[in-house]
Amino acid sequence: MSEITNSLYTPQRQSPVAILLILLRHLRIIARQIWPVFLVLVLREDGGRNIKFLSVLILIGVLSFLYAVWDYTRYYFFVENNELCVRSGIFRRKKLNVPFDRIQSVDFKQNLVHQLLNVVRVQVDTAGSKGSELELDAIDPKRANALREMVMDYKRSLKKTNEASTEIEGEITPEVPAFQETSELLLSLSPYDLIKVGISRNHLRSAAIIFAFLISLADDLDQVMGWNIFNGIGETTSAMSVFGLLLFLLAIPFFIVLSFIITLVGMVLKYYDLKFWRTGPSFKVVAGLLTRTEKTIQKSKIQIMQWDTSPLKKLFGLFQFTIFQATPDVRQNKSLFIPGCYQPQLDQTLDVIVPGFRDADFSTHKMHPRFAVLMVVIFGFLPAAVLWGIARWQESPLQWLALLILPLSIWMGILYQKKRKLKIHPDYLLSESGIFGNTTKLVEIFKVQTVTVSASPFQRRRGLASLDIFTAGGHLRFPYLNEKIARQVRDFVLYRTEIEQRSWM
Repeated sequence: MSEITNSLYTPQRQSPVAILLILLRHLRIIARQIWPVFLVLVLREDGGRNIKFLSVLILIGVLSFLYAVWDYTRYYFFVENNELCVRSGIFRRKKLNVPFDRIQSVDFKQNLVHQLLNVVRVQVDTAGSKGSELELDAIDPKRANALREMVMDYKRSLKKTNEASTEIEGEITPEVPAFQETSELLLSLSPYDLIKVGISRNHLRSAAIIFAFLISLADDLDQVMGWNIFNGIGETTSAMSVFGLLLFLLAIPFFIVLSFIITLVGMVLKYYDLKFWRTGPSFKVVAGLLTRTEKTIQKSKIQIMQWDTSPLKKLFGLFQFTIFQATPDVRQNKSLFIPGCYQPQLDQTLDVIVPGFRDADFSTHKMHPRFAVLMVVIFGFLPAAVLWGIARWQESPLQWLALLILPLSIWMGILYQKKRKLKIHPDYLLSESGIFGNTTKLVEIFKVQTVTVSASPFQRRRGLASLDIFTAGGHLRFPYLNEKIARQVRDFVLYRTEIEQRSWM
């Protein structure tokens, strides 16, 4: 056992850098609350008030620094009896013990301060927590790696013990390909790859976020400064209708170009030098420029694998790949996300995680055509009818837009119904969907927890049903299947999970 590993058994403080990080965190929280007031004082010509406000800011900074130092000196962590222990609290002491067998992952994160001072933030996720069970703001990278290896070694030894006890009890344990205790680089993304990924992203979503931010900013300025920006724009465009129309037409490409630039820059910064590793029985993604993150998932905890493509991604031959792990709250972001990879990289990754999948022979079931009819009614007829009614009421030419919505929704409904498929194999479930792009989800059957079949009155009259398959990392839904087929799939999946001896827990 190394000297660094031995030191973890002794209560110790974090790196002194943690003082700076705690201070920055508190100042950031305060800044979010008082920035409108600060903006008012800067814009108003009142020197006396500005001096008072500056004095208050200095006082807040001093008090925050003293709090950060006090918080740092009262925070200790150590390992005891296969538990990660933390003692913290300023006015009230807190004790937190996290057993190793509850820990799902030990992830690292480095912002610019961490990288400049060569420390890492450690985030510990457990099976019973919705977020990180605990975080260490700043510790030495060698000590952080020693802590993670200690946890992983314990979990590996525990798994071997459980497998040995299973064999003693006389149960048949199926042979599972053993992982070598070596690191293998499965894929990496160059800056050129990231540029292609950024170009193929959804820029309309970024434009909507920018627009929402500007609306929120205008509302804050209206409340704090009394600047009624919306009325000013309305009066200007009313007085100069041609200018207003021109401004509106220019705003559309402006938001698209701005969102494209922001998305592209954000993509490069967030996923710079992305590398996807297999290390023993775990998978790890390391990425980021300004904030370097290192996220790990154990193979046994992988629940759903998903890969997506779109028309732009197809142009570059790219897929977006996501691995979902077991989590108590599927809304939490505890997945490994790879924004772009090529077909050979995707195939290699699938071969490592689910050997034999690409050679498997699946039976295929499509959604009933009535599913497409339902989509056309909901997303075509109803919006078209509402838009037509509004246009007729206001005597607007927008009524012709309603005539475009209907054929577009019919076309999209037919495309979606054709692509929506359920594929079954004795070991795997595959979900395929999409309209212009494609989304594929893969689940190993032995990891399925619950299967339900439900039918609305409309479905029952037509012999149809919806199939829901639940895992610890999310669920798959197949609406508008033939009821007989849905029940057969349910019984088959439940049978396969009952006879399967492998465990992912």
